[in-house]
Amino acid sequence: MKKLLAPTIALLTFLSLATTASAQGLVGCPQPPFDILCFDETSIPGILGAAITFIFVISVIISLFFLLIGAIKWIFSGGDKAAVESARGTITAAIVGLVIVFLVFLVFTILLRFFGLGLENITNIPTIQ
Repeated sequence: MKKLLAPTIALLTFLSLATTASAQGLVGCPQPPFDILCFDETSIPGILGAAITFIFVISVIISLFFLLIGAIKWIFSGGDKAAVESARGTITAAIVGLVIVFLVFLVFTILLRFFGLGLENITNIPTIQ
């Protein structure tokens, strides 16, 4: 526990001193492939698409966080075989989680494109007359 205290304090200090970014200078939608983030958030399809995008982004961030935790555990293992195995397991689980998130996003995007939909109009599903 004492080994993790100094890096944790250093990381929190670095993050607390970081300057905030301002998006006031941006006008319009971002360029592709990031134009998926640009849609009307006031409609139900827009809210649903924003929520799905947010869930994907958060899951990638969490996977990368666990990858970083596994790397830190490996560095501070001190040659202990049990600690190295624990760190290796954490890194493996993080990579598997990251691959699963990307595969789910790929399948989700392919299915939406197959039906002619996107995240911006996800609830406008065509009906059979």
